[in-house]
Amino acid sequence: MRIEKGKRYLLFQVWDFDGEQYDLAFFFVEEDLSSSMVKTHLMRSRYYAVSITRLLELMRQAGFRNVRRLDNAFYQPILVGTRTD
Repeated sequence: MRIEKGKRYLLFQVWDFDGEQYDLAFFFVEEDLSSSMVKTHLMRSRYYAVSITRLLELMRQAGFRNVRRLDNAFYQPILVGTRTD
């Protein structure tokens, strides 16, 4: 939650899985503190949910070499590989 210029904002996500894909709904709730009027904004996206193991394999299939996962360098794993062409 955040308050800025007389408005309070609340953000949250809803994930609906459908096999290897999922739909993401990102809600922005905006409340005007002076009038108590509330607006809700919604953004939707569809994603391919792929495991890190599968993504490393896809990188190899695409021609990357020295493919590996780096942990503890960022808040999420980093996947790296090299390509010569």
